[in-house]
Amino acid sequence: MEMEKPSSSQLSIPSDIALTWKRAKDCPFPKREGQCGCSVGNKMYLFGGVVQTEDGDLESNDLLCYDAESGCWSKLDTKTPRPEACIAASLAAVGNKLYLFGGLNQESGWLGSLHMLDLDTLKWTELTGEGIAPSPRDKLQAAVIDTRIYYFGGFGPKATVDDDDDEDWEDEDDEGGVAEVERTQQAAEFGWFNDLYVYDTLSNKWSQPMHMNLGLPTARAAHGMCAVGRNLVIFGGRDTEKRTNDLYMYNIDTRKWNMDMKITGQLPAPRSFHSTTAMGGRVVVVGGRGVDDKHLADLHVFDTETYQWLQPGVGGDVPAARGQHSVAVVRDNLVVFGGSSDYDPQTMSCQKLFSDTYTILTGDILKGGSTTQVHSGGDGGSS
Repeated sequence: MEMEKPSSSQLSIPSDIALTWKRAKDCPFPKREGQCGCSVGNKMYLFGGVVQTEDGDLESNDLLCYDAESGCWSKLDTKTPRPEACIAASLAAVGNKLYLFGGLNQESGWLGSLHMLDLDTLKWTELTGEGIAPSPRDKLQAAVIDTRIYYFGGFGPKATVDDDDDEDWEDEDDEGGVAEVERTQQAAEFGWFNDLYVYDTLSNKWSQPMHMNLGLPTARAAHGMCAVGRNLVIFGGRDTEKRTNDLYMYNIDTRKWNMDMKITGQLPAPRSFHSTTAMGGRVVVVGGRGVDDKHLADLHVFDTETYQWLQPGVGGDVPAARGQHSVAVVRDNLVVFGGSSDYDPQTMSCQKLFSDTYTILTGDILKGGSTTQVHSGGDGGSS
């Protein structure tokens, strides 16, 4: 059962948040889109994606590292066997280990394997966890709370398909080979997911929490998700009908979706392939692809305490519009890397890829707020 969307007001809220983008050192490795990333300490790690080479656009299984302290990029020489090259997977960090799940490979199709990289030894290990794992999929999202990784949504083969799910994925770049993969994966239907899975890194077990209230966000992919305290925050993406700009919060302790949010402020335009990143009690949305297939260069802040959308003043070296980029909080910086733009509906691919890197001080994102009187958007509970 899909839930009613939390109510919202579209009036813009004045704020005194002022942000300055700074361009960092460009990545010396090929331009890329659809890589997945996360951070550990003062480093940002990126896996895979589609890279731009002299031989054309190719899927990658490289692991890149950006050191925010030195500003230097490197490619890590991980030990074999490595995970398959893929696009639109998820990468999450727990302690000094990286966990890679899902993705799409042009030859193998949608992937459902879980791999762990030990950053001390640079050795990949394929994990076979107990319990039922998510089905193969790409364009899913992962978020970490304590030692558990939460996975939501995505697109891929479905064992059973609802009537409104059996349509083609319209938000996929053809360099991923989706059309050919669908033709070769026999006896499978394809669609979106709105299931929530949990992987416990200590016990090596998969589980699905039982929701304690009715309703779920619509099935979707290419959305954004992050963790704020004990809550998962999900924003946007493409569902079975269109690109969206709805926002949901799920408390992992009560196992309830918050249905009481009275969201105020100007909502970001509907989008997919954007980034959704948490810092403190705020969530930052950057870029993405809009309803008209035009890419966005905007930045929005959602305050999870006041339920307000805020549009900061932005200056400096503002990144060009893009989607399928990577964003992570690395020490005291929000780091944005790569991605693509200039979507061509005829080729179903983006014509421009990036290898640039930008930063914003996280302290500036957390400073300031609404310059009007603030009233809480709800009591924080759910029904």
